[in-house]
Amino acid sequence: MIKAPCSRPLQKLKSTIALLVITMMIAQAEEPWRLLIEPSYEPHDAEWPIPGAERTVLVPARLVDGEISPLKRTEIKDMGVTRKDILAQAIPAASAILKELKPNYIRDANGVIAYAMIQSDSPLTASAVLAPEFPTMFDKKLGPDVIVAIPSRHVIYIFPKLSSISQDMAEEVILEYEASPYPVSRELFSFVNGRFVAVGRYR
Repeated sequence: MIKAPCSRPLQKLKSTIALLVITMMIAQAEEPWRLLIEPSYEPHDAEWPIPGAERTVLVPARLVDGEISPLKRTEIKDMGVTRKDILAQAIPAASAILKELKPNYIRDANGVIAYAMIQSDSPLTASAVLAPEFPTMFDKKLGPDVIVAIPSRHVIYIFPKLSSISQDMAEEVILEYEASPYPVSRELFSFVNGRFVAVGRYR
């Protein structure tokens, strides 16, 4: 009598795979939703407009194993996730990112602060501009109104709105945008009643 091959190893493998899938799903569920600032020419299953912007959008995403994972249509369908759900997590998450970043203040030849720059290795760096406290954190050093440039995921420039420095820095910002493997935008942004809006563009 010929015995059928034992199926236990196969069953064990299937159980292990199922456990890994469940573990990954739990890990993703624990990771908060984020809002990325991304170029509109990249394909995204889900994206939201930025007021005034022509080439930049907000993209709901999560950070999974150090990699950006944008929201997929299947997740919208399977999880029933809504914009309200995402905002409830993404805004506090942006504040948490901002707390980890330290602005570098650049001074002119007279020792006066000309602008600020934020740079880090985190792929979530750019999302820090969506923190509710971002628009006012530069009041004392740059004035109450600022212009923001985000050439890449890893770099944010903050300029005084009443200064010409944002235009003087055009070449440097554009070079940063063109050289980055993760470019974000050549548009310029500001805050109107706390809302993040586009106000211009480097040509």
